[in-house]
Order: sequence, then C-alpha cells, then structure tokens
Amino acid sequence: MKIASLFTCLLTALIFALFVPPIASAQISMTPEQAEEAKNRFTEAIENRVLRVLQGVEVTEEQLKPMQEALIRFFAPMQIEQAKMQAERQKMQAEGVRPTTRDRQAMMQRRQKLEKLRGDLNKKVKAILDKKQYKTFQSTMAKLMPQPRRAPGGRGGR
Repeated sequence: MKIASLFTCLLTALIFALFVPPIASAQISMTPEQAEEAKNRFTEAIENRVLRVLQGVEVTEEQLKPMQEALIRFFAPMQIEQAKMQAERQKMQAEGVRPTTRDRQAMMQRRQKLEKLRGDLNKKVKAILDKKQYKTFQSTMAKLMPQPRRAPGGRGGR
C-alpha cells in the first residue's frame, strides 16, 4: 500500500498544480509558508479520502491504479469546489448579506457540477470493479461523502 500512497500523493500534487493557481489568484494573498501549508492540507485531505475508499473496497493489483486515478480526479475538484463554496458563504456572512437569487443560481450551478463529478466517478468505477466491489464502494462513499438531502419542493400538490 506504500506504493499506492506514493502514487496517490504524486497524482494529487499534479492535479493540485493544475487546479489551484486560478483559485489562489481569486483568494486573499498568502505568504509562501501559508501557501505550502494549504497545499499540504489539500493533498493530505485528498490522500486520506482516497485511502479510506481503497481500504473499504478490496481492489486487486490491476484495479488499484485506475481506481486511484478515478478517485483523485473526483476528490481534487470536489475539494476545490467545496472550498470555494465555503469561502463564498463566509464572505457573505461577514458582510451580513443575505444570498440573492444570483448567488443561489451560482451555488446551484456548482452543485450540479459536483453531481456531474459524482456521476462520472460512478461510471468509471463501475467499469473498473465487479458488482460486489461496486456495492461496497457505494456504501463506503455514502459514509465518506453523504449526498445532500433535497428540500421538499413546491406547494405540495394542488
């Protein structure tokens, strides 16, 4: 599992290098030490999630690398989007502003993007794993990242 951890770390660092610079420019400026610490937290969070899923699902040697790649390609953008959403919420709370319709629309677009990421992951993993492993994967992911409940909609049948 040590090779798997090293591969996960390297792939996470690569994805971090691709996705994070545009995000960093939109955020407050950081010292190099703070940026390195944020990068380490980001990498560690993704690595922990990938390892938790892989420990929950018993994968074979040939399934390991494709599973790691699929999970990292899911968790890295997911982590970034969650950080963006949290930063926006904190900013609005600090300003004492209530969310507007435009803000809600942007949040809904983000949620749709996250749902698409989850759907893409499920398709990739379903192709890699057998049925029993896939069921275990689904239950492990449900524990790790529960799906948000949808609010009851509409006026309730009229």
